[in-house]
Amino acid sequence: MGNVPLLKLPKTLAAERIIVGLCLAASVIGAGFVFFGDVLDGGPSRQVSLDAPGLQGTYLTAAGTVGEFLTEVGIGYSPDDLVQPPPRTPIRPGLKVTYAAAKRVLLADAGMSAREIVCTGETVCDLLDQYGLDCGPLDRVTPNPSSLLKDGMRIEITRVKVLDVTEKKEIPPSLDIQPDPNLPRGRMVEVSPGSPGLAEEITRYYYKNGRQTARIEMGSRVVVEPTKRVARVGVRSLPPLPSRGGIDRRVLIMEATAYDPGPLSCGPYADGRTATGHIATRGVCAVDPRVIPLGTELWIEGYGYALACDTGGAIKGNRIDVCFDDRAEALRWGRKTVLVYVLE
Repeated sequence: MGNVPLLKLPKTLAAERIIVGLCLAASVIGAGFVFFGDVLDGGPSRQVSLDAPGLQGTYLTAAGTVGEFLTEVGIGYSPDDLVQPPPRTPIRPGLKVTYAAAKRVLLADAGMSAREIVCTGETVCDLLDQYGLDCGPLDRVTPNPSSLLKDGMRIEITRVKVLDVTEKKEIPPSLDIQPDPNLPRGRMVEVSPGSPGLAEEITRYYYKNGRQTARIEMGSRVVVEPTKRVARVGVRSLPPLPSRGGIDRRVLIMEATAYDPGPLSCGPYADGRTATGHIATRGVCAVDPRVIPLGTELWIEGYGYALACDTGGAIKGNRIDVCFDDRAEALRWGRKTVLVYVLE
């Protein structure tokens, strides 16, 4: 009785085979449902996130590329628009797509003619960053950089520059005159030549779009102090006169320049005559009539006798302009500080 019938064994194996077959069939059917559940419009769907104005969210798409996906959601993009990743990028599950429409605006930089450019940013500041337009602290941007970009908007950048220019100028030494009774009147002996000083003059220039708009003198400062020129002047007698004598009434310290009767000194309409009608030649000089009356006879250190019979637009105050017969002599005279003796 303990033996198992031989026929029963095949029946047991058959039952097990049926159960295994049913399990396999269930697995295949389940896999089929999973597969067909991942099909959208004939292709496998993938989850993609989109960041676009008014269309932020997660989407299931059967598109093959980013460009096809954008078309699928109703975005008609152009080559100028910002699409990340690029439109030809294949779609993969979990992909993040960013889209921003380009805006066409007019940009006028530094006074140049306005040109049309394309920008994918949201504000004027984004446009400046996109095109690498650096603005200095004095530059002005219109409209304000925080303004939202709009198609057709005009943006102007005004470039403002301030430039300080330092110019070095020589300070002539002052003349210290010491009377000397041992020298003839009118004779001067230099004791010390002195030395010129040095000053720095600062001028501030304002520029707008490369053009100068203002100029302001900011003042000067002395870098090197000049040392005095010291001279002894004779007071023993009158200076020698070429043809006549005179009585010395006063001695003036004046800045003396020189000119000649030609057009380079007196202008294109020079007629060779002084303001009082005298012929402009050596022996006449130009003065400020408020300091030395016209017609006054003078003795000028280093020049000699002269008649004050001319005037000049730049001859004001303690200035005197001595006349020479030719330009070379006038140029050699240059500009110097001299003693001027008023004889009458």
